[in-house]
Amino acid sequence: MDDMKKKWMGKVLSVSLMTVALMGGPAPAEAASEHIRVALFVDTGKGYRGVVPSVTLTAEKGMEVTLAGPEGKIELPELKGEAARYRVDEYHLIVAQTPDWNQAQQIAQLLSQRKYEGSIQVAKRGGQTVYQVVSGTYDTYQAAANQVAAVAQATGQKPVVQGPLRLEAGQFKSLSEVQKWQESFEQKGIPAYPVLLSNGEKVKYAVWIGDEVSQEALAALARKASSAFPNFSYKAPDSQSYVVLKQDVYGSPDEPIWKYVFSPQAKLTVEAKKAEPEALIGVVEREQRTYRGEMELSEYNGHLTVVNELPLEEYLYGVVGSEMAPGWPLEALKTQAVLSRTRALWQGNKYGIANVSDTVTEQAYYGYGKESEDVREAVDETAGEVIYYQGKLVESLFYSNAGGMTADGTEVWGNPVPYLRPVESDDTYPLEAASLWYRVKLADGTIGYVRSDLVRLTGTEANGARIAVITTENTNLRTGPSTTTHRVLSTLPSGAEVTILSEEAEENAYAWTRGPFTSAELTALLNANQDKNKAPRIQGNVTSLKVTKRGPSGRVIAMEANGVQIAVPSPDAFRSLFQQGGSPLRSTKFDVEVIQGGKQGGPQFLFRGYGFGHGLGVSQYGARAMAEKGYDYLQILQHYYQDVTIDK
Repeated sequence: MDDMKKKWMGKVLSVSLMTVALMGGPAPAEAASEHIRVALFVDTGKGYRGVVPSVTLTAEKGMEVTLAGPEGKIELPELKGEAARYRVDEYHLIVAQTPDWNQAQQIAQLLSQRKYEGSIQVAKRGGQTVYQVVSGTYDTYQAAANQVAAVAQATGQKPVVQGPLRLEAGQFKSLSEVQKWQESFEQKGIPAYPVLLSNGEKVKYAVWIGDEVSQEALAALARKASSAFPNFSYKAPDSQSYVVLKQDVYGSPDEPIWKYVFSPQAKLTVEAKKAEPEALIGVVEREQRTYRGEMELSEYNGHLTVVNELPLEEYLYGVVGSEMAPGWPLEALKTQAVLSRTRALWQGNKYGIANVSDTVTEQAYYGYGKESEDVREAVDETAGEVIYYQGKLVESLFYSNAGGMTADGTEVWGNPVPYLRPVESDDTYPLEAASLWYRVKLADGTIGYVRSDLVRLTGTEANGARIAVITTENTNLRTGPSTTTHRVLSTLPSGAEVTILSEEAEENAYAWTRGPFTSAELTALLNANQDKNKAPRIQGNVTSLKVTKRGPSGRVIAMEANGVQIAVPSPDAFRSLFQQGGSPLRSTKFDVEVIQGGKQGGPQFLFRGYGFGHGLGVSQYGARAMAEKGYDYLQILQHYYQDVTIDK
């Protein structure tokens, strides 16, 4: 943007802030919270939905664990180790039990390949170490029993349902005393576990026996235990604030880790013991990321739920580094900091047990590993600042790339947003930095794409088209110019001759293609969509696909196939409608090109588009470009958001 526009923007900003000052400033609709609760694993039926049967936490200097439940809140005794596993005390499957570690590992890997959990639990039975392959957690016996046949078919094993019904053999003064009695029971083949109990004042220690699923099984267990150890009185435990201590393999079978199997009526809070430079908790099942703050584990809505609670500003260190790359201009990072703070507070208590998730459903939060000095500086220098419209927090919206112009609300949701109107956005950086690809034609007529650095030009045809040969073995010929979103058509040997039809940049956040889609592919996609939206089906195979209406920024808001209007709940839904290989369109700012003929016969349809994301609010690449041209974060925000104020 030129200097005149920059000065004009500065004047608009100054007038806007002056107006706020004269009116006394905005009245915040929501008070800023000092802490935020981020769900790493949760399923409430809306928003992000993702759970695991168990979670493995790590901390370099060990962990401090607090148990809270109906009987009160207590700190649990320290158990040595840099890692521990946590799961809710529910029904589960023992898929196999074997003294052979290698066999257990193979079965666990087989479960993992079939998308089932396959952790390995270590136990003693009759003086022998056995490895139990555990799968799943289920809040009812029937839910667990329903999975037996499927797991058996996947593994060739005979899974057994085990449950949370146990008998208390006695209470003792120390963990070591409990472990001695545990060993005695196990020598007789009776499953026994140390249990940490809360009475609201101090920890109590008990031995519980069994992993039973019915009262009949408990009665049989009591008879067996009474025969072996008649001096105990076996009774059903009456505590709802407890942790059953088991052991799991984590890495080496020679060094098992503690597994905290906790009451569904209780919750655990886990903090890393202090270490330099930060006390961080790692979450293995979250790509081994590390986090500030504490982890809260509970049973919520029938699932193990993991919530990271930490100061809001420290959360933003991880968000800004996840949403924008460290090393970007400081004013762009500050723009993101204000956007992300606003977005976090605007969500309120979205998940009931947490304000937000750690996913792009709200905004990406990948923990401490995404922090950097410049990111922390950006957050600190904008501390507490959020965006208001008429005294209320805006719905802070941002995305990767606007493709040259931002969207109007009518182009995304079907209704206007008063503080968001289309504005120009300088988003071309990804295009300028992209590698070059060639669209080529083979001798048999096949058309596809290869990277330009994998071919060597050898001459030209009479019509001026360039001829080249492939320079590496097994070069992939793809449907489009990228290695991630376009499928492989075939592999070409070194020396294969190709004709270059055109050249274009590798798919990037500014410019992209999808397809080509065959007529049959489009027909199946569109009719599934029409059925879902209770709209008329497309008759015959698709031969015509047209954009019939665009919004103010050029984004698609209406389309027809074979003259039939395509039904969508909102214009932005066109992105998810035209999927190929699980990959949706990057934006709705696209054109449809018809490619006639080809080896498959009939027309094919290529989507050629610009931008990455819904287009409402701030383009992150646009913010980068403005920062590089000398605009500060307030000017950037005021460019993308109209008639708003930025204040604490």
